[in-house]
Amino acid sequence: MATDRQQGNGDDSSREKWSDANPSLETVKNDTQFILRFKELYNSEVFSDIILRVGNERFFAHKFMLITASEVFDAMLNEARWRESRQPEISLTEEEECQPVFSTFLRYIYTGSVDLTTDTVLPILLLSDKYGIQTLRQSSVEYMARHIVESPNTNRTLSWYQYAKMTGNQELQNKCSQFILSNFDIILKATDWVELTKEEVMEFLSSSDILVHSEMQLWLHLEKWLMHESRVHKLDEYLQKVLPLIHFTMIPPKKLLQIEESSLCQSHRSHFSEKLSLAYRHHSLLFDQVESAANDEPFRNYTAEEYGIYHDLSLLNYASVSKIDSKISHKFSVPLRFISQAAQKNPTQMVSFEVTFWPKGYYTTFNLYGHHIGRQTDNVGLRIRRTSAEKLVLPVMGIITFIIYGMNNGVRYVAFTHTMKHMFTQEDNAPMEEEDIFPLKNLILDNSPYLINGNLDAKIFIKVQNAVEFS
Repeated sequence: MATDRQQGNGDDSSREKWSDANPSLETVKNDTQFILRFKELYNSEVFSDIILRVGNERFFAHKFMLITASEVFDAMLNEARWRESRQPEISLTEEEECQPVFSTFLRYIYTGSVDLTTDTVLPILLLSDKYGIQTLRQSSVEYMARHIVESPNTNRTLSWYQYAKMTGNQELQNKCSQFILSNFDIILKATDWVELTKEEVMEFLSSSDILVHSEMQLWLHLEKWLMHESRVHKLDEYLQKVLPLIHFTMIPPKKLLQIEESSLCQSHRSHFSEKLSLAYRHHSLLFDQVESAANDEPFRNYTAEEYGIYHDLSLLNYASVSKIDSKISHKFSVPLRFISQAAQKNPTQMVSFEVTFWPKGYYTTFNLYGHHIGRQTDNVGLRIRRTSAEKLVLPVMGIITFIIYGMNNGVRYVAFTHTMKHMFTQEDNAPMEEEDIFPLKNLILDNSPYLINGNLDAKIFIKVQNAVEFS
């Protein structure tokens, strides 16, 4: 092998010398025709010396193609200790989901190209992992990263997340996890939602960071997951695990009644009774303006207006608005806990904030000795200040989530999420400030993925947590 490398280096050296003496030297490449010659050998009897049987299909193959592409095939077909190396036809045991795409996988070995879809990429990736074809593995992972954003009927992020966890692919796992939590409404409608394991469902439901329309919507899709044919024979076991993770106090009484009257609740009432009773009690006490000591269920990032925990920070025709006219400022109040209509009658159950957003760059002016002084940056900034006049006995912990929507493949989705925590206290009434919450360069790009039809579509969620009381 060393001789071959030395000879190769000698050829390169000779070529350089020849090029110096002959400036007319040029390299002619006919790569396409070269590939076509091998493409014609795919599943061809011509010079075939091995047959691969996968399920009910047989493929004519060539050992030299398989061995040069895969170390696994090299060991299997080129080492005497393997029984397959002495047989003219071998059977390959492949996972059920991999069998339909094996022909696509084999064609890649002959052509170096592959057609991927959100349905086929995972089984092809599994095959490339099994047979150690790193180029195909890397291309498949890169495809997944580009296609995490898909409509519910073609979205496979949950399956890809499972694969990333299983194989320790941290980069893919992080990308999938971020999309799942920020776009849970899309995930709930995906076809592989019902295929999730109990542990995975519990993992997601345990999070208060998931962005979803409402707790009732979350429950309806969980009910669909529970009633899947693979789980109906163990409903008691599944209900015992997942029901404690649904925030029933975040569901209005009328919809609680809908759950109570459902066939699932009627047939498994023992699992529901305590949760429903606590939720009804919570709403009843707070409607009567009596503090509910039983409520320890936090808000998720709900987009339903009934929760009152978010405000739009959108800017129409982003590119055409001047920097000085772009500042967005809102005052609004958020509830300490979900109390339906009682909050409107009891202001002490609300905390008021002023939110200021600089979507085209931060700027401010102030008066110094009679002169107006300006300060500005090119950073997208956000400031949140508590404006409640009441004296706080205990500090207020604000969980703030800032999101920007994007559009991809016809799907409106959360393209950016940033979550912050800030303790608002009576002694230190300093605002929460992020002067560089998002790169401005990403918004001023031509065809920015963070603008929808030229409009900036953003939201701010403020969830007040921790025990708070007003005197």
